[in-house]
Amino acid sequence: MLLFIIPIVLGLQQQGTFLTEKPNKFTIKLKATSKEVKQKQIYDFLTTRQTYFRQRNIDDLDYLEYSSQIERNEKMNKKTQKPTELSLHNYKNTQFTGPIQIGDQEFQVIFDTGSANLWIDSAKCDNDGCLQHTQYKPSANGQHLGYPLNVEFGTGDLNGEINSDTVKLGEITIVDQNLAEIIEENGAVFQNSGFDGIVGLAYPSMAAYNFKPLFDNIMNQKLLDSNSFSFYLSSKEGSQESQITFGGYDIDKVQGSIRYHTVIDKYYWMMRAQNILVDGKDVGLCKGGCKVIADTGTSLITGPTDDLLGLLDMADVDSSCNNVEKLPSITFLIDDFHYVMEPKDYVMELLDNGVEIPLSDASATAFIEGGHRNCIGAFMPLDVQEPQGPAWILGDIFLSKYLSVYDRDTNMIGLGLARKN
Repeated sequence: MLLFIIPIVLGLQQQGTFLTEKPNKFTIKLKATSKEVKQKQIYDFLTTRQTYFRQRNIDDLDYLEYSSQIERNEKMNKKTQKPTELSLHNYKNTQFTGPIQIGDQEFQVIFDTGSANLWIDSAKCDNDGCLQHTQYKPSANGQHLGYPLNVEFGTGDLNGEINSDTVKLGEITIVDQNLAEIIEENGAVFQNSGFDGIVGLAYPSMAAYNFKPLFDNIMNQKLLDSNSFSFYLSSKEGSQESQITFGGYDIDKVQGSIRYHTVIDKYYWMMRAQNILVDGKDVGLCKGGCKVIADTGTSLITGPTDDLLGLLDMADVDSSCNNVEKLPSITFLIDDFHYVMEPKDYVMELLDNGVEIPLSDASATAFIEGGHRNCIGAFMPLDVQEPQGPAWILGDIFLSKYLSVYDRDTNMIGLGLARKN
C-alpha cells in the first residue's frame, strides 16, 4: 500500500476496493466517497488496498502461536554472492524511489511490500499523466501476452494489459517478468507524481491472474543465495541514503540484533502483535492480539478506524507543536519485544513546500519554543478488508526507525534498530 502523510480529518470515510473477474478480463473498482479522488488514493489503491477475489481466509488469531524470538548471528547474513543494493531517493518523506531497468530503459519506481504487481506507464499511452513519465517500450525480449486490466477510481479509470519483458535490478537479471502496462489514463490522478511505476514485493497470492511477482521470479530463477530483501529508510528528505538490498541486509545499517517474527498470512507481510501500548499501558487497542503489516508503500502508521481514533485521543498532537513533551510513547509488542515509537518519531513538522520532517530529524527545542508552528501525528484511520483485516499498518514512519528484512526462505520479517548517520 502507498499512502501519503496527510493531516487527520475526523469523519474520513474509507475508500473500498474490490476485484471482479470477467471472461479474460480483470476489472478493479475503487469506490469514490468524495467528489475528488486524489493522487494519494489511487497511489494507495495500486498498492496495499487491492482485494482480489482469490483471497483466502486465514486462521483466527486465537489459533496462531507466537513465533519464538530469533536473534540470528551476523555471520548468517554473509553470502557467497554479494547482495545487490539499490539507493532510494527520499521524496518529501512520502515516497522512496529507486532504479529498475525494464527491457532497454531505466525507470524510477516505488518498491512496495504491500502489493504484488509491477505497474509501468506504457509508450502506448498518450494521456498527460503518462507523458510526464518515462514510458515503457517493449525490448527485443518483450512478449505480448495481452491480458487486459481495468482500474476504475470514481473520477476516471486506467486501462492496461499484462505483458512480459526482461527486468534488471542492479546486477540481477530476471527474464520473462510479467508487468502491467498502463495504456490509458482517464483522469488527472498520475499527473505530477514522482515515480514511473510500482514494483510489488508482497506474496504471489495477491497478484493478478496468478502471475508471479518480481521477487518470486528471482527465487524461481535462483538468482540469490538468500531469498530475502531488506529496507533501510532514511528520513532525511531529498537524500539518497535509503536503500533496498536484495539477498540480505547491510550490517552497517543496523544497531544490535535483528529479531525475526513469523509471517502469519502469506498475502501481506503480516505479523501478530501481542499488544499495542500507550505509555507502556494496555488501553484496549489490540484486544487478544492483533495483526500488523510491514508496508514500505505507506508513509503512515494506520489502524482500524475506531482504534485509531481512540489512539488519537490519547496522542493528540497540537497543531502548533506545543504539547510534544506531554505526548505518550506508542509500543508495538511483538513476540515479547517492545518496538517503541516516541513522540519525536511519530510527530511531523509540515513545511510550506510540502516537506514533512519527523521531530527526530529536527530540533525538538525549536518545536517546544515555537520555532515551527505546524505539526501533525503520522497516523491515519484505514480499515483493511477481511479476511486479512482488521489490521494495523506499520509504514515508513515506523520502518525508518527499524530496518526491516523480508525473508521468503523462512517466511519471517526481521526488525532491528536502524543506525542513523
